Amino acid sequence: MEFTYEDYLTQLTSDHVKTTNVATTAAKVQQATVIKKGLQFIEDQLASGYLCGYEWTVKMPVGDDLSVRLETNLINIPMKEAERLDPKLLDRDPEYPVNVYMVAEGDQLNKSGLRIDELAGGADFENNAALVTKFQEWVADQLATATENRQADDEA
Repeated sequence: MEFTYEDYLTQLTSDHVKTTNVATTAAKVQQATVIKKGLQFIEDQLASGYLCGYEWTVKMPVGDDLSVRLETNLINIPMKEAERLDPKLLDRDPEYPVNVYMVAEGDQLNKSGLRIDELAGGADFENNAALVTKFQEWVADQLATATENRQADDEA
């Protein structure tokens, strides 16, 4: 699936975005079966022509919940901040592939409270073991970073 800058913004304001939110724990969000469910949702929505997001609200051992998401976008900006997609970042005329990004957001994750990395290009996206492993490792890193930062702040 590909969109121009304008088409993408139009899709976001129409009914062409499907999202799901699931409450979970830090241990469960790293399990392959839990991740596969989120990946399958993304794959199904992309196949149906929808932009989408799958969010796990993770109960953390220390501090507030952490949002861990899979989202579709043209570049590595959270879907909810799509207005930041401006001509400085993307040209208006060409079509760009819709990619799938891993997003973590929460207090003390880092200075910005946000981490976003590409999981797969939209054309290459397929719910498979390699993506499960990549996402598991990424989630483990984000959870560890948030926990360590929160513990360090509590000790300070």
